[in-house]
Amino acid sequence: MMTQTLVPTQRINDGAYYGTQFRLPKGTWMNPDDRRTAHGCSWYFLMSGWSALWRGLSQSYFSRGYLEEVNSGNALTTNILQGGGMLPNGEVHAVNSFEMAACGTGACAIKDGLNHAAAIWNPEGDMGDIEIWEMIEPLLYLGRNVKANTGGYGKYRGGCGFETLRMVWNAKDWTMYFMGNGYMNADWGLMGGYPSAVGYRFEAHDTGIKERIEANETIPLGGDLNPGAPTYEQHINATARVKRDKQAITTEKCFKDYDLYLNYLRGGPGFGDPIDRDPKAIAQDLNNGLLLPDYARKVYGAVLIQDDKGIWSVDPEKTASRRAEIRKERLRRAVPVKDWMRDERARIVTKHANAPVRHMYATSFSLSKKFYADFKKFWDLPVDWELTEDELEVPSYGAHYRMDLSKLPDVHPVVLVEE
Repeated sequence: MMTQTLVPTQRINDGAYYGTQFRLPKGTWMNPDDRRTAHGCSWYFLMSGWSALWRGLSQSYFSRGYLEEVNSGNALTTNILQGGGMLPNGEVHAVNSFEMAACGTGACAIKDGLNHAAAIWNPEGDMGDIEIWEMIEPLLYLGRNVKANTGGYGKYRGGCGFETLRMVWNAKDWTMYFMGNGYMNADWGLMGGYPSAVGYRFEAHDTGIKERIEANETIPLGGDLNPGAPTYEQHINATARVKRDKQAITTEKCFKDYDLYLNYLRGGPGFGDPIDRDPKAIAQDLNNGLLLPDYARKVYGAVLIQDDKGIWSVDPEKTASRRAEIRKERLRRAVPVKDWMRDERARIVTKHANAPVRHMYATSFSLSKKFYADFKKFWDLPVDWELTEDELEVPSYGAHYRMDLSKLPDVHPVVLVEE
């Protein structure tokens, strides 16, 4: 992260890692002690971990006046399009589309983030040419579009991501899966800025696109502008099998010709309070398809005007009045910090959290006595308060299944037992 961002020039800044010492205790997720775990892609989850580091560094930059160095966070790649199968010539083939090298970047303290322009783990922000990808991937492009509303809201918004709709073509025994963040977000914004949008999946099977083309009917070509009001489904057969949900990490699934897969790359988080955003910048985002009107109203407090040609503008006086109302609404529902901490401490004392959260803290406490002691001191917990792995059941990883570790040999994948 730091070699490619701290004092960036045409050369990598080696000083960052020369000045770094690594502590990777056995059993941590960067040094696993269980060969049954899959950690070949551990770098992917580093991007989530970096969010906290970004915030600390950026707050330091801000306090010293280096506003241009502030970065509100990473764009955590959503779908890493991966799959494989056979080409028509019988060649076994696999893909891992490097379009993901062009996500939106986080906003800084003086400007918006860049749209679909970079990835924190790669020094070159380049989504590549459609024509080249189609030469090496048996996936035709039906569209490539900026992904509206993916940049986090703020005084300065995060850069927007983009999406590509791919149609499987001329492949045999082809499988693909989704890998990304769906229900939760790890790259939150800075100093009042919002996180970027979470991910979701869209896939469609038995689409009838072949017959629709022959009948000169519409097929999905435009973008999935608003996932809450989907349009792709209007341009495929009503009997198609569609998966549209927030289950953004999946196992492999078979795809055949004319099936669809939406590859969605994330935006970056925002910086500063959204109701401090310049009304002209809001109007520009609306007219460039980077922001949906409903969110301009409810997040930015903008009062919108649209002319008969569909061009948006923002009424500055009415927007100022609406924002004053929003500030009063915030005060009415605000809770003093001391009251929030009192209630939160009560939840900690009674260990009121779901199993995965308690399991996370218990394993962290076992790995660091210092963290355990600091945690107890910060929350002023009773001397005899403790949370250990021994008192926890194995966290459930699904509504109807649990992990049976007794049936888990070293070389086999996890066995799921129906409850």
